[in-house]
Amino acid sequence: MNNVLFLSRFSNGNINSRPDTYTIWDSYKYGLEANIENIICEDYYDIYFSRGKKGFENHIEKLVSINNIKFLFIGFAAEDFTFDVGFLLYLKQKYKLCMIHTSQDPETFFECRDRYYNQLADYVLPFTSIKNNCIYELYNITAITLYSLYNKDMFQDKKLKKTIDVSFIGNVNKANRKEYINYLQDNGIAVQIYGPGSENGFVSHMEMIDIFNKSKINLNFTDSALSTYFDFNTNTNFTIGTYINSRIQQAKGRLIEISLTNSFVLSQDGDGTRKLFDDDRIIFKTKEELLKKINYYLENSHERDTIAFDLYTQALEKYEAKNRFKEILPQLRYKSKSINKIYIDKTFFKDYTSYHFLFLFNFLFKKKFNFVWQELKLAYQYRIFDTQTIYFHFRQQLNYAYKRYKGIKK
Repeated sequence: MNNVLFLSRFSNGNINSRPDTYTIWDSYKYGLEANIENIICEDYYDIYFSRGKKGFENHIEKLVSINNIKFLFIGFAAEDFTFDVGFLLYLKQKYKLCMIHTSQDPETFFECRDRYYNQLADYVLPFTSIKNNCIYELYNITAITLYSLYNKDMFQDKKLKKTIDVSFIGNVNKANRKEYINYLQDNGIAVQIYGPGSENGFVSHMEMIDIFNKSKINLNFTDSALSTYFDFNTNTNFTIGTYINSRIQQAKGRLIEISLTNSFVLSQDGDGTRKLFDDDRIIFKTKEELLKKINYYLENSHERDTIAFDLYTQALEKYEAKNRFKEILPQLRYKSKSINKIYIDKTFFKDYTSYHFLFLFNFLFKKKFNFVWQELKLAYQYRIFDTQTIYFHFRQQLNYAYKRYKGIKK
């Protein structure tokens, strides 16, 4: 495979996400660059913020045209609706592109977003395994499970002293996580919590790695991404979706991240978890079972270390980005299916239009009025919105504008 353009939302060192963190897309970039000689990687978020909608689309088409791109690989962030489906269809038809899509949390976002974008894709590489890929087969989509992949150099075993009994890093506002954590604390377990909704708040990538290393036991929950909470630190809008998605149990990359640091983890059960590590020693199904296993493993450090090393070895073999892409890429042979019609409905347009108010308010507060006008024309074109999402984007971009004015870091 060559002549590849990879568009995604990187974090490490970029200008429109948190530069002090490191996302899964940075790992994908590392894995692809290690296996493809002729590849261009660009952050589509940065392009859109710097150039506006028209400039964004012109820039991408120029990259495709000048570099004779044959494979367009798009890594969609979990909640992201940046791309105009019509623009992607235009690129595919004009340049006969082989389009490869991958996205986070298909269990949550497939119905509200992914299936609309994926109708253009020649290959879809979902993060998580959905049994027999049946959901993709219904839409005549070729899917190969990729899994969450990582750069091993970003998840080191730092051999730090274990000063934390139990820790959890993540959004505590999701599903029944608070119920589990409160139950543990009520039964004498000192749980240190980090992330949105916690007293310790958001932590950077390097801080997270230290916490993994310092914890005797790290916790992983498998409930879905759906939440009514808006994460103003990570620019994530989880209000998209339906409440019934809270019943979904899914594979979590956090389980792999912890294992790559040779640290011990206990994970909530679920089909996704079993696909990653089918190991009863680390699984809990109820809060009572979790409490029992925590008490046991706090007293048995040797067993903790043995299990952690077993999962560490598996994670390096199966989920290291460079190695996994070496297996996957030979399966992605050039093809560009003919598409004469795409199907878009109000479900997609409502989320797409509402999401673009993030850009509208950002451009407004930066006084980029030409870009604001482009977003207003888009909003007028579809005229269907989610007012709650718009309100969240207004609050977020107003907060960022204030921090820029005061010279405060994100």
